[in-house]
Formats: sequence, structure tokens, C-alpha cells
Amino acid sequence: TQQLLLRWPVHSHLCVDNCAAAVCCLLSAAAMDLGLDTTDLVVLTALLGVGVYFLVQYLARRRRAIPPPVVRTATQKAAASYDERNFVAKMKATDKNFIVFFGSQTGTAEEFASRLAKEAKSKGFKPMTADPQDYDMSHLPELASIENSIVVFCMATYGEGDPTDNAQEFIDSLKGWIADKSIDCTGVRYAVFALGNKTFEHFNAIGHLVDNGLHQLGGTRLHVCGDGDDDANLEDDFVLWREQLWPAVADKLGITISNAETVGLRAFTMKLIADGDAKRVFTGEPAILKSYETQRRPFNTKNPYLAEVKVHRELYGNGSERSCVHIELDIASSGMRYHAGDHVAVFPKNNTALVERLGKALGVNLDTIFSFTATDADAKKQSPFPCPCSVRTALQYYVDITSVLKPQQLRELAEYAQDPAEKARLIHMTTKEGKEEFNEWMVNDHRTIVDVLEDVKSIKVPFDHLLEILHRLQVRYYSISSSAKMHPQSVHVTASVVEFKTRLSREGKGVATSWMQKLTPGEKIPIFIRASTFRLPPDTKTPVIMIGPGTGLAPFRGFIQDRQFQLSANKPVGETVFFFGCQKRAQHFLYQEEMLGYTTSGALTHLFVACSRDQAEKVYVQHHMRQNSKLIYDLIQKGAHIYLCGDGKHMARDVHEALVDILVKEGSQTKQAAEDYLKQLSSKKRFQQDVWA
Repeated sequence: TQQLLLRWPVHSHLCVDNCAAAVCCLLSAAAMDLGLDTTDLVVLTALLGVGVYFLVQYLARRRRAIPPPVVRTATQKAAASYDERNFVAKMKATDKNFIVFFGSQTGTAEEFASRLAKEAKSKGFKPMTADPQDYDMSHLPELASIENSIVVFCMATYGEGDPTDNAQEFIDSLKGWIADKSIDCTGVRYAVFALGNKTFEHFNAIGHLVDNGLHQLGGTRLHVCGDGDDDANLEDDFVLWREQLWPAVADKLGITISNAETVGLRAFTMKLIADGDAKRVFTGEPAILKSYETQRRPFNTKNPYLAEVKVHRELYGNGSERSCVHIELDIASSGMRYHAGDHVAVFPKNNTALVERLGKALGVNLDTIFSFTATDADAKKQSPFPCPCSVRTALQYYVDITSVLKPQQLRELAEYAQDPAEKARLIHMTTKEGKEEFNEWMVNDHRTIVDVLEDVKSIKVPFDHLLEILHRLQVRYYSISSSAKMHPQSVHVTASVVEFKTRLSREGKGVATSWMQKLTPGEKIPIFIRASTFRLPPDTKTPVIMIGPGTGLAPFRGFIQDRQFQLSANKPVGETVFFFGCQKRAQHFLYQEEMLGYTTSGALTHLFVACSRDQAEKVYVQHHMRQNSKLIYDLIQKGAHIYLCGDGKHMARDVHEALVDILVKEGSQTKQAAEDYLKQLSSKKRFQQDVWA
């Protein structure tokens, strides 16, 4: 009966009528043989009728649950036949010969990879971008089997010479291949662009590791490794390297490369979705539809946890022109765990008023729902951000609308300028000859996309192309300022609010901190926790020296709470020294009462506070370090671990010089010997830095 019903049209009333007729005939025949009366027949017929009805309903639901057949293109059918983690097999199946891998923490390396792939397409290659964590990188040697194939790596260096999260597995594997020569990359043509900051000790270490490693494994280097320096001008470094890459590629491959421009070359097409048609619309989720409505573990960059704000208070004292907020986020039901020194990732959203201004400048209905589809049907990334969604959602959660525009973004916008003179000026600013004017008009005046569209009203860019031009709004990472031993059900954030006036007297605000400043208890914000190597030594008796001006205090508050917890449990704790710096003691000494309390309890052995604006001559943490050189040197000789957190551009360099001077003075060493000794401490994880540019 079930097989028969499966072949029938799924219309309940027809099924029930037909079944009822059949049942009546069967029962009439049975009644004559069994001697059943009319009442028995009626009861049996009713029971069987109800049973058949519910059976039909069940089968109908099953049929509706079966998804419709998927119609695949010939390329997609070929693609479905290979291992999804084999990128070379995918390249062959989808007819690609140019692949760009990116190791990206903040999105810049990924953006450079996308731009390079776009340019490769304009020059006749068939490119794809790829995240190394999505693929088995041991297939690299197989690239040699694809004629004229090229692999490019855009690799950022993060922290103390570490790979980005998405490149960690690849870098670990690469180190192993180099050590044991387990793979042979002969015939693999490659190029590397490294991203980093020259003020950090391990400048572009990961990019150079990939470049040198592939060379050692037999690969063919097409062009010198590019050094992108974020302390100078990362964009200029990339553009110069990219311009030199193509002639090198043409020379090594013996081919002619097109000089076609990439301006106006679209990676995605847009489709408007009529009201009521969008049953699956994203409302700000970073990857998984409705993940904010139904929270499931584990929580990570694609699936953040909505943490409730339990405490929100201002840390700076009365009279301060600046703001620094303390926020406590409830993670009790998340299952997330952390250690002092870890980071909490926060997904910010753009200012609502700014979104409204941008919508007005674009002349678009912000509630318009749309979707993107990649022009390359085989691209792994079929949209630049989760779709479908409204324009409002895209502008508020998915794209960066507060950063200064890059030259290539302005070049794309220039094509839509209706005024010929304005168009010519904008295009000129994106050339080598117009670099100074670009820096003056765009960078020094801190013009954002909103400013550009309001200042150059002849630009009539379609909203969908603008959303493609703008970069993705990135998650923000903050050092957790609490100890899980004392606060296992919450993470604390200490954030200095970024606010400034531009030369045009316009207000500039940090996306995340200005948003967090206005949060109130009870609100929920999306977060996840990222583990860090910035850790206290496992032996609680080991002395520690911490240097952290301003919000660089954040991880050290967690460290000190850890030590206070150990003391409370009657465990031995080594000497704990903290060098803190701020502008004015009365207004900017973060957690002053709490810190002084730790000096009383013994969790803090020594607390040195440098207040730079409380006297005529500015005093910084490095001055207090030099004044206490013997204490620092003696603790280092006892095996102390040194920790530094805060500004990496100036403060970190000054502290490093102070440490060198202390080693020279107290240890009677040469300056070079002192530098070498600090490097040894760093390699042994006895000198750790958590700094930012």
C-alpha cells in the first residue's frame, strides 16, 4: 500500500477518497464471509479511514522534505568528482591556472589577493583566490602539471613573527617539509608578497619563510618577495611590487601579457529580491543564517556568541576629554573558556546615522533586499558577504564605511563622476603623478566614502558596485582584562574610545569603540574567544615583569588577578612587577583602587606609575625602568619573564632600548650582546609582546 501511495499524486483529498472506496469494497466482501453486521462495518471503516488519512499526510510530508534535483553545469559536475581539499584537482576541473593564497588576520592580505586575482584575469589568466586552511597544501607539487600555472602567496605576519590563524596549519606543514625535504616543488612557479610592520622585530617573517621555503623545496621564484610595511605605506609597497610582477611573469613564462585595466571589472552580479520573496534574509550574521536566533556551539569567527553586557562603566575620571570603558560580558552559558592573556573578538556595527547619510548620498532605499552572485560560477566565494540581505544590513554590518579610501577604490568611483573635470581630477589623484594630491585630499583630510560622495556630488555610483568596492568590516580583537580563575563566567574588556577631529572639522570615530561606548547593560553583542600564546609562566613562583601603559594594562589585570587567586589559595607566588603609564594620575590611572589593593595583598610586589602630564617634563614607563635597572636585572637573572603590551610603533621600541641599556649597565655587556640576549629571551618565550601599530 505504501509503494502504491508513493506513486499517487500527493493530494490528500483524492488519496483519502480513493482509499475509502477501496476499503469499503474490501470490507463488504469480508463482512459477508465473517458475518459482520452494519455497525461493525461502520466502525472498521472509520478506523481504517483515519489510519489511511494520517498515512497519506505522513507520506506527503516526506515527499515535500525531499529537495528538488540540483541542476549542475558541466564544470560543476566535473568539480564534484574530486577531493574538495585538493586545490590542484579543482583548478584542473574548473580550468584555472592562477591561484592566490592569503594569510590574513585583519582582511588586508585577503583584499590584496582578490585584487591580484582580478588583475590576473584582465591579463588573460584564469584565476582563483584561496584560503590555505580550506585546502590540503601538500598538493603544491602537483601545480607543475598545469601548463603556465602560477601560485602567489599574500602572507601577513602576526604577533611575534607568527602566522595568521588561517595560515597556521600551512606554515606548520611547510616547516616540516623544509626540515625533512618530504615534498619536491620542482616546476612550481610562485611569487610572494609579505605584509607586516617594520617596527616589529619579526618583520614579514612569515612571507619570507614561504618565499625561502618554496625555493629550498625546488620551486621557481618568479619575482622577488615583496615587503609591505604598514608603518610606512603598505598600499604603495603592494602596487609597486604588483607592477613589477607582471613583466617578470611574462619573461619567465615567455608569454605576452595584456595591459588591460581592471577598472569596472565586476566580480559579482546583483539581483533585487521583491518584498515577501526573501524567506532567508541575513540580518547581520557573519556567516550562518539565523545563527543569532538559534545559538549552537562551538563559537568562532563564523558563529559568534551573543554575550550579554552585564557591567558597563567609564574608567576615566571627571574632567578627562577622552573616554575609556570597562565592559563585562556574560559567557556563562556559552561553554567558552579562556586564560588570562587571551583575546576576545568583537563584531562591531557601523554608526546608524552614518549609514543613513550614506544611503541618502546613494539615493537608495535602505530596506531594498538584494543578493550577489559571483561572475565566476566556480568561485568558492559566491558573494562578498552574507546574502540576501538589505542595503541597510550590508552598510551597517558587512562593509567598512569609516576608513580612508584607497587609490584603487577612488579609481573605481571616478568612473561614475558625471562632471568631466571632477572625473579627470579623481583619476589623476590615483596615478603616480597625483600621489601627493591624493595624500593631501584623501589621507590628510581623512575622507571616508561618505565624505567623498557628499563632497563630489557628481559621482553616481550604483549601490551594488559600491558594496563590491568597499572592504569587509573586520572583527576587532581586545586583550581580555580579567582572569578566568576569578571570573570564569565573564570576560572583561578595557577599551579606549577613538575620537578625533579631521582637518575639515569633521568628527572621526572608531567603529568598534564608539559603538561599545554607548552599550548598556542587558544588550547583547556577538563575540568569540581567540587563544593567545601571551601567557604567565606555568610555575607560579617565577618572577614576572610587566610593562603596559594605557590600555596595555588589560592583559596584566588578568595576570595580576591570576596571582591574587593563587595567593588566596595559599600557593607560592613569585615577585610581580608592573610598570604602568598614563597622562594624568587623577584622571587616567586605570583601576587605581584595585591596583593599589593588589600591592597591599602582595599580588603586586612593585607598582611603578609614570604620569606623563603631571609635571613639566614628560615621564614615561621607560624612565621608571631605567631608574629601577638593578631590580629588573636581578629579576631577569632569577629567571623572570618579561611582558610588554601596548603601542608597537613608539612605546615598544623605547622599552626595548631601555631593556638593552639595563643589560649593558647592570650586566657589563656590549650593546650587541644585550640585543642578542633579548633575542634569546624572546625565543625562549621569556620576553613576550602583545603590541599593535
